[in-house]
Order: sequence, then structure tokens, then C-alpha cells
Amino acid sequence: MAKINQLESLRVLKAVVEEKSFTQAAKQLGLTVARVSKSIERLELELDTKLFIRSTRHMRLTDSGERSYQYAINLLEQWHGLRDELAETQAKPIGKIRVSVPVSWGLSVFSKLLAKFMSTYPEIDMDVNMSDQYVNVIEGKHDLVLRLADTLEDSSLLCKKLKTYKFIACASPEYLAKNGIPRAPTDLQNHACLVFSQSGDHRKWSFTKDHKTIDVYIEPYLHSNNSALFRESLLAHRGIALIPEFIVDADVLSGHLVPVLGDYSNRALNLYSLRPENAMLPVRLKLLNKFLHSELLI
Repeated sequence: MAKINQLESLRVLKAVVEEKSFTQAAKQLGLTVARVSKSIERLELELDTKLFIRSTRHMRLTDSGERSYQYAINLLEQWHGLRDELAETQAKPIGKIRVSVPVSWGLSVFSKLLAKFMSTYPEIDMDVNMSDQYVNVIEGKHDLVLRLADTLEDSSLLCKKLKTYKFIACASPEYLAKNGIPRAPTDLQNHACLVFSQSGDHRKWSFTKDHKTIDVYIEPYLHSNNSALFRESLLAHRGIALIPEFIVDADVLSGHLVPVLGDYSNRALNLYSLRPENAMLPVRLKLLNKFLHSELLI
């Protein structure tokens, strides 16, 4: 028997599993049904196992077939990654990068970085998903996931901290002139506070001074699951927010917003880049990682 074409057999196996039909897999791949059937047969002989249980009406994947399918996905992705990387080393960086970023940070920071990166590397296509929901990196829907968090749990992911942002309590000078400047965290209970939480029930702001933490429970004047919403309300003199610095740093620098409770510190918010540990890193993704690290150091 002729030597098995393993790459083609992996493609055939993947197509048959996903199409749930030899006939549909053949149409997708542009092969004959006979060739698809022979490819699976040769793969079963090579692996010395049954991949499918077939009858006249039904086809079911065996446990060995499921394991082989998962390996086929990984091996084909590695092959495509190798092909793309070799192409990139011989020409300009090309291809698509799929990135997931948090919404507020994406709008405030990443949008500007993205424009600069795409101007530098115009042949690279970008697919950006903005979401504050948990993104499963292992599923492989994204080449790179950027996540804001206090800390990250240990995992099988390759994780790199890119930057640390502070939270600042701030308001407009007009609001403070009318309502007074809070001198201690407990004073916030007498102010209109703009409160972020994703769950809808988090009402606590924490401040630290001299190694002591003060928790303040607040009834929000405005509540949202996205801090970027607060910026316009702050500039319209509607209250005080405890907000990531990247959303308001330009407004603070211009004097349109003023930090309060500067003697107290707040929790940090770290920006991490995440990707699967076993994933190959194409040149275009290496360039994006290097670019982000360089730009965020500023």
C-alpha cells in the first residue's frame, strides 16, 4: 500500500468530523468521496484504531477518533503557523491577527496603538474583539488576549504583564466648588458617586493609608458596567468617580478633572497579554507583542 499522505489525511479527518458526512467533507475539500473514504481507511491502518463507527444511516466518532480529531486540529494549526511564518520571513509581514481587548482600555488606549501599528505594518489584517466578559484563551478563537485584572491565577497560558494602571478618585473643579472636596474616604457618602461594577451589586470602594484599609459602601448616583461611560458625566460636573487613570489622564493633565483623596492609595489594575503555551508564534504576532511592550513602556 502506498505511503499515507498524513497532512491530507488530517485535513480529511477534520472535515469529516465537522461536516458529519464523508460526502460533505469531499465537497468541502474538492475531493471524491472515494478518496475521502480511502484516506480515512489508511489513517485507521496507520494508527491501528477505528476512528468512526459507520452504518447506512449514521456515523459516530469513536473515543480514538475524538482524540485524533483534537490532535489534527493542533497539528494543522501548527502547519499553517509554520507556513505563514516562513512566508513572512521571505516578504513583508502578512496575515491576520485576532485580538481580544477590554472595552474601556480598547477605546481609550488600544484604538490609538492599533492605528499606529496598522500604519507601520499595512499588510497585517487585524480582527479585534472588545469585551469585558471572560475570554477563554484555550479555545483558540484569538491569537492574543489582553486582560485587565488585579492578579491572574496560575495557568497553562503564556502570560506577560505589560503595564500597571492606578485607580484615581476625581471630579471636575466645578463639581468640587459646589459640593466640597472630600478629605477622607467616608466623606464620599455625602457625594454623588459614579460606581463601576460588572455584577451590579458591588458598592464598595477601598482606600489605603499607613497600611490601613478603609472600605466605603456607597449608594451610586450613576452605576455602570463600563467605566468609560463616566468620563462625560465627570466632565459635566455630575459627581466623583474612582476610575482607571487611562480613561481620564488627559483630562487630569488639562485640569478639566481634579484628583481627590490623593493621600490614599487604591488597588492597581494590571494589563496582561495571554496566549496558549503550546501555540506557535508567527512573525506578525511577535511584531505586535514587541510593539505593545515598547509603546506601553512610555
